Amino acid sequence: MSSHKEYRLDLDRIEESLRAVQAGFERISEHLLMRREPLTDQIIANLLLGYAYVDQLLEDGVEVFSPSGLDHILELNHIVLCGDNDSVRLEYGSHLLETRHRFANGIGEIADWYEAKRHKSAVRRAAGVYVLGVSQPQLFLEGNHRTGALVASYILVQEGLPPFVLTPKNAVAYFNPSTMIKYRDKQKFFDRQYYLKKYRRVLQNFFEETLDKRFRRSLRLDKEKTERR
Repeated sequence: MSSHKEYRLDLDRIEESLRAVQAGFERISEHLLMRREPLTDQIIANLLLGYAYVDQLLEDGVEVFSPSGLDHILELNHIVLCGDNDSVRLEYGSHLLETRHRFANGIGEIADWYEAKRHKSAVRRAAGVYVLGVSQPQLFLEGNHRTGALVASYILVQEGLPPFVLTPKNAVAYFNPSTMIKYRDKQKFFDRQYYLKKYRRVLQNFFEETLDKRFRRSLRLDKEKTERR
């Protein structure tokens, strides 16, 4: 089985793709169920910091769904909202504290689900964790979709698959189900047993069909290139 020891994220190509989505966002928006915030330079900068953080977690062999690793998921949310700027974090201190309380109340259920599904495929686990985090009550006050995409990428690359990255081609197929997931409540029996399972399957199929090897780099190839120099 491929693993995080073999692959990392290609941050340059991820940035290229996010910039392409930014450039074409007006056209993409015409096909969305609900108006979404465009990808600003700040959102992209913070997302890239988030992908770099995921890359470092994989390099360090951190298991984020272990009791000692869960705070890394919270840190990913802080990064997508505030980047790594200490003064910005200080400015939003009360918001981040409230976010921490909300996370503490919600992450246990997601971590338990992940542990129970650890034997399932990476795409199923990535889709399931995303759906549980984005559905109501959401795991974070803000930035649930972006943080969910980063956590999904961690799960996927850990198993040797490419990370999930927004592209002009996959944006509509990602945004529209994500919008529907946001309005379902995992505490309601019918939502959980029908709609959330339905959207988990939709997202799982989406990952299987759209994950792109361009966004994944092989450590073995990196080593070979270095040795040839």
